[in-house]
Amino acid sequence: MNVEEAKKRGPERHLTKNYNFAGPGTFYKARMKGSDFYEKLMKDSGRPVVGTKPYNKPYDKLDGCGKIHDKVYADPNATAAQVKQADRDFQKCAQKVPITDGVTDKLRSIAARAGFEGKIALESAGVLRKGSFADGGDDKGKYGKGDIGKELGKTGAVLKHVATHLGRKALKKVGLGQKFK
Repeated sequence: MNVEEAKKRGPERHLTKNYNFAGPGTFYKARMKGSDFYEKLMKDSGRPVVGTKPYNKPYDKLDGCGKIHDKVYADPNATAAQVKQADRDFQKCAQKVPITDGVTDKLRSIAARAGFEGKIALESAGVLRKGSFADGGDDKGKYGKGDIGKELGKTGAVLKHVATHLGRKALKKVGLGQKFK
């Protein structure tokens, strides 16, 4: 990953400010090159450094589940089935976070598992593309433009088109001072 690629990506949004992996948007490949590389890349691309040194090591057990998961998500050759299996593996790993690690950690693990359950359900329904939010998965190019469009499945792309059309129509009506029928 270089500075230009880093600038184009969305932000890292980890479950806590201390986490290096668990949460969306992890710059996995940069982290795997070491803390110095990761820090320099973030600085040079105008992005904040996220997590706790060393940036290539998990902060705790749940963050460790995220590291294993992110390795698959960072692979552009990962199939949709491999991405889904990574989601399931994360859920199984997160379920093993014991309550003795703290109530907050256990609650985070439950919330993360539920989030992946929702993602998998939306992929199965065709609202999200299979393997969404990963570098691999189903071909992004056939779904739409922009970051959100590329993650939408066929059903989602239709919903986005309808919502956009209705939104424009509604704005036009409001602009003309007309009543909605």
